[in-house]
Amino acid sequence: ILPGARVYARNGHGDGLQSGKQLPLGPALLGRVLDGGGKPLDGLPAPDTLETGALITPPFNPLQRTPIEHVLDTGVRAINALLTVGRGQRMGLFAGSGVGKSVLLGMMARYTRADVIVVGLIGERGREVKDFIENILGPDGRARSVVIAAPAEVSPLLRMQGAAYATRIAEDFRDRGQHVLLIMDSLTRYAMAQREIALAIGEPPATKGYPPSVFAKLPALGERAGNGIHGGGSITAFYTVLTEGDDQQDPIADSARAILDGHIVLSRRLAEAGHYPAIDIEASISRAMTALITEQHYALSRIRICRC
Repeated sequence: ILPGARVYARNGHGDGLQSGKQLPLGPALLGRVLDGGGKPLDGLPAPDTLETGALITPPFNPLQRTPIEHVLDTGVRAINALLTVGRGQRMGLFAGSGVGKSVLLGMMARYTRADVIVVGLIGERGREVKDFIENILGPDGRARSVVIAAPAEVSPLLRMQGAAYATRIAEDFRDRGQHVLLIMDSLTRYAMAQREIALAIGEPPATKGYPPSVFAKLPALGERAGNGIHGGGSITAFYTVLTEGDDQQDPIADSARAILDGHIVLSRRLAEAGHYPAIDIEASISRAMTALITEQHYALSRIRICRC
């Protein structure tokens, strides 16, 4: 078996191979809250759908992707004006604790112009999961959303599966020609789950205790988002990255910056001053912005600091 090979169990009849674990997909998931295995967490019956799919899909041909050509209205003026995001772009939201990350995610979930919203709450505290769904996302946002929750107390395997399942749901809606907003909170918890698994099977630790497989999993997950084929749908993704002690040189943060199409940094100094959203414009960037906006918009978005 070569590295990266996938192994499937034979089906019960012995006449072929299954395509891996099948999880529910389709429009019947809208408004629902599921765990990483597709089981309902909202007290309602299992989704009434016959559509299922495997967690992992074949790599997307990069030459078939539609380029980022259209501006996405996130409903947040600071982002729209100074860090313009394109439809199909992948952005990182870098923040420490208590600087307004969840509130900003809730604003984007409620006001972004997207057909479907897929929220993956990976490794968060159970209280925060319920608070995000009921208070931050709200009933209007939840009606057009699918929430996959794999909180901190579940196994690392289920946390990783939750992130993959949320991405797979977004891919399914994209393949239907819809424009999807994917919110993953957080990419750091996903990396920590992979670290637990890798260390348990004897993989040697590397940078800050993270084994090499962690840094292979991150781009594999992120590359699944983005635009589809020409004339199809799109996945605009926001991945939160927790910066320990506001350290922007954290290995996961450093790796995420390299694989994403831009990053939004939340400043503790601005948050403590009561400035929300606490976006540090100088430390943030949208790499697709210059191709999306006019020259006048670009000139107005440039910030010059005058030191007197």
